[in-house]
Amino acid sequence: MDLTARFLSDRAELSASAAFVLNRVCREGPIRLTALAAKEGVSQPSMTQLIQRLERLDLVARLADPDDGRAALIGITEHGQTLLNDRKRMRRDRLRALMATLSPEEESALWLAARVALPTLQRLAANADCPADGDSVEPAESIATRKVFG
Repeated sequence: MDLTARFLSDRAELSASAAFVLNRVCREGPIRLTALAAKEGVSQPSMTQLIQRLERLDLVARLADPDDGRAALIGITEHGQTLLNDRKRMRRDRLRALMATLSPEEESALWLAARVALPTLQRLAANADCPADGDSVEPAESIATRKVFG
């Protein structure tokens, strides 16, 4: 079950792809459109259309690239940052309300599971953004055949 998509996210204002791009630009700072397209795994023409839509909504803006006067960087606007902050606050409020429905035992179990899973999830997130060399990545067939619980 995907709580983020079904309960925590507000899809009325932004599509999922637009929200992902806006979050990345916010997290990583101004970025070239080609690099943004590559990181999001979409074609440059698709990213160009999405960025144009976000520009019309005043969520991102093109900025001069200090390293290359011919190029532009995509940066988040004040309005875009405000929208992200509002969406984050709304998700936290919804999650707080959802968590209030748990028993103390369920809440403790969830806390423990999150504490155990967090370092692994952080490593996966870091690996997703950084192509690893072939020596440090475990082959898929090894992962699939590995005994998980003991």
